[in-house]
Amino acid sequence: MDFRRIEWIFLVVFVGLNIFLGISFFQAQQVDLATIKSGDAATITDITRDQIKLPHLSKKTPQGDYLASQANTALTPARSLLVKQQVTISEGDYQELQASLDEPITLKKHQEQKQLATFVKNNVYHGKEYEYAPALSNDERIVFAQHPKAGLIYDRRAAVTLHVVDNRLVSYTQTYLAKLSVLRDRLSLMSEQDAVITLYRDNDIPNNSAIVSTNLAYSYLLDAKGSTVYVPAWYIGVKNRATGNVTVKRVNAITRTVMKNRNDN
Repeated sequence: MDFRRIEWIFLVVFVGLNIFLGISFFQAQQVDLATIKSGDAATITDITRDQIKLPHLSKKTPQGDYLASQANTALTPARSLLVKQQVTISEGDYQELQASLDEPITLKKHQEQKQLATFVKNNVYHGKEYEYAPALSNDERIVFAQHPKAGLIYDRRAAVTLHVVDNRLVSYTQTYLAKLSVLRDRLSLMSEQDAVITLYRDNDIPNNSAIVSTNLAYSYLLDAKGSTVYVPAWYIGVKNRATGNVTVKRVNAITRTVMKNRNDN
């Protein structure tokens, strides 16, 4: 028996089988991708049919990390650096600075946000690291979220909260994350459109509502071994068109699951 010939036959069959399996796998992936796209398109149609108003939603998939931080005393020097403010700092799981202005600032109509942004930049310790966070704010509680190099963070441990009374800025509180560690390599995240579809499929977007805001930011996930862990999340503002009330929902951008609200955020 010609064993060398048999070996060649088996080799040809093996290579042919691998090519066949490779082509089949590729075709299956293409079918799955087409099915997902078709399913998403059908869901968008259902959303519109339920009288839910949508803005343009991006299909781009950004990247992000799991981040971790630890308690710090980075706000301590602010006591001697801030002027025309009465400053106290409380210590606990994290530092919180409370400041009362010697002279409240009257806000000009239609210029409130610009005035407050200028105040934070020039009068708050490390103020240039914060930016306005509409998803966390209301008429009397204006929040600026910390935005380090790692990305925007929506959490009470990384925020400047301005207190406005009778259209006057009277005081603020501040928290600050001094160091952030990346826990693993960057990951591909869900798109803006995927986040809205996830909310809809989870029955978190009622009929006759509107998506009025979408923001990607790091959100509190858990505390572990003395560290606070953050995960990228989509913050989706859902407005009830009958009442005008806006509710902000969160979707974990890595696991693609709805995150329930809690007091830590």
